[in-house]
Order: sequence, then C-alpha cells, then structure tokens
Amino acid sequence: MAKATEEQKLMKTWWVRGILAMVFAALAYGFASLAIDSGSLFIYGLAIFFLVWAFVEAKKSARYLFKRS
Repeated sequence: MAKATEEQKLMKTWWVRGILAMVFAALAYGFASLAIDSGSLFIYGLAIFFLVWAFVEAKKSARYLFKRS
C-alpha cells in the first residue's frame, strides 16, 4: 500500500476543508451576483454548483472535526 503524501494528509484536516468550503461559498456568491445582473442560466448553474460543493466541503470539514475528538 502506498504511503499517503503530505497533500493527502493535509486534505484530511478539518480546517483545510473549512477554508475550501468558504472559498466555494464565496465563488457561489460571486456567480450568483453575476447571474442576477446578466440573467444567464449558465452562470446560475455555476452558482448552484459552487453552492452545492461548498456544502459538501463543509460537511466533510464537520466530519473530520468531530471524528477527531
């Protein structure tokens, strides 16, 4: 079995996942603002995608946080 790299170990920490969740939430907010201004369905789709991905990352962050204790 291969040894986990430093990046793989870092991705399994709660705070890295939390930062990723905040970044994706900020992207979702930005794309939602842009979609409201432009009315483009594609940009609405991107906003929804980033919002869902932010929830996924937040869920993983919470799982790693509570698994730790």
